[in-house]
Amino acid sequence: MQAIEEYLVIKQCMDGNAEAYAILVERYKGMVYNIAYRMLGDAEAANDIAQESFISAYVGLKDFKRSAKFSSWLCSIAINKCRDYLRSKKDTVSIDEIAEASAAGTATPEDAACNRQMAQGIQTALNELPEDYCEAIVLKHIEGLDYKEMEDILGVSANVLKVRTHRGREMLKKLLKEGGVIDE
Repeated sequence: MQAIEEYLVIKQCMDGNAEAYAILVERYKGMVYNIAYRMLGDAEAANDIAQESFISAYVGLKDFKRSAKFSSWLCSIAINKCRDYLRSKKDTVSIDEIAEASAAGTATPEDAACNRQMAQGIQTALNELPEDYCEAIVLKHIEGLDYKEMEDILGVSANVLKVRTHRGREMLKKLLKEGGVIDE
């Protein structure tokens, strides 16, 4: 969907056509869920956050500025929902489901166990990163966004985001080494 086409769908939503919003949900549900899942490490919480994000976006469509990309605006809503959730939930996050998902489809039980252990180690390390660094890593390396999109979502300059991404990678590497997930 191109930006003009997307804006027309948004305009229909603003004019009261709730069914048009389903087009936007279908297009971005995977991205929003992935961001929430990587930030929270919990599939159920990620589903809840994704739903809350889409509801908040629908209610707040009147505040959407055409100069911004809808995906960036929606991501910023999802990230803020994740931040709120993490602030309210200050305990460990379940990583069982990510381990099961990553182990699915492997050739041998040994491969499955290895993949599960790797996924658990990565998610644990992501959960240990400071929030700012985790957000930068998730958006850049998991969602594959460029720094301009990240800048729009997080409201921080691209230079700051480059530093956060670099430092986040270094912290993640150190945590993975300490956790025995990687060698070196």
